[in-house]
Amino acid sequence: MDLEILETFLLLSKNNNFTKTAEEMFCTQAAVSMRIQRLETYLDCRLFSRKSKKAELTKAGLLFLPYAQQISNTFVNAKEHLLQSKLMEQSEIFITSSNTPGTYILPNIMFLFRQKYPYITVVNNVQYTKNVVSSVLNKSYSVGIISQPYFSDTEHILCEPILEDPLVIVVNNEHPWATKKRIFLSEIKNEIFLISNPNTSLVSYLEKVGNFKFVPSNLYVVGSIEAIKQSIYDNLGISVVSESAVKQELKLGLLSKVEIVDEIKLLRHVYCIRRKDEKLPFSTELFLKFAKEFITSKGK
Repeated sequence: MDLEILETFLLLSKNNNFTKTAEEMFCTQAAVSMRIQRLETYLDCRLFSRKSKKAELTKAGLLFLPYAQQISNTFVNAKEHLLQSKLMEQSEIFITSSNTPGTYILPNIMFLFRQKYPYITVVNNVQYTKNVVSSVLNKSYSVGIISQPYFSDTEHILCEPILEDPLVIVVNNEHPWATKKRIFLSEIKNEIFLISNPNTSLVSYLEKVGNFKFVPSNLYVVGSIEAIKQSIYDNLGISVVSESAVKQELKLGLLSKVEIVDEIKLLRHVYCIRRKDEKLPFSTELFLKFAKEFITSKGK
């Protein structure tokens, strides 16, 4: 008798319906019937009475039910114990990320992951996207988290989008646009436009989606997202940044968000990158799975 048969019995005892049980177990109704027959043969008794479309537990089925639940729970607990033992052998995960996901997205995920798996510490090195890619290529790190990939070496790197990152135009509260309802995206080319570093892909992205070219002398490199926010607060220019990076400032009314007339959804993707020839440690795979599930649940 295998665990799948036991799980089928428990689910059928809950649903009282072969069709619904088959759907939830992603198998055919015939497969469910066969598993129950095998279990009944093994135990030498009838576990269900089939009345029209319903399957109800017999006296023998009711007697067997708590034992089946106990066996299933014991297996789950044993699996969890083995998992914890394995994780304790891989107690540190080292990843690298670019500024936006590393500063404004990953910390919350890392905190919740540590609460679920207290034996594992996630160490995240935040650096420029170009350096993140180089670190993965030269095997300094097995995993990188970046916004808008900045690389051409697709032969060695796997790149998987893991979430959408909405962008917003942000200005000082005293800026004329703060009181306007909407602007055309191309209007930003005439403003002092603040960027984090000279290699950012944001400029080319905005030029492409907005079908315009920035005035080069209007592009000011200030070093980081935090420096951009401070510069906008000091009314030194405007910028387009991740909405997650200015969530608190917008909520508190410290900065102003400007909508656009164009039918354009400003967003970037956050990607997970890794080498094709490198197998990730179990704990790292577990963290990535946790991150994806966390992001998916937030989007619902």
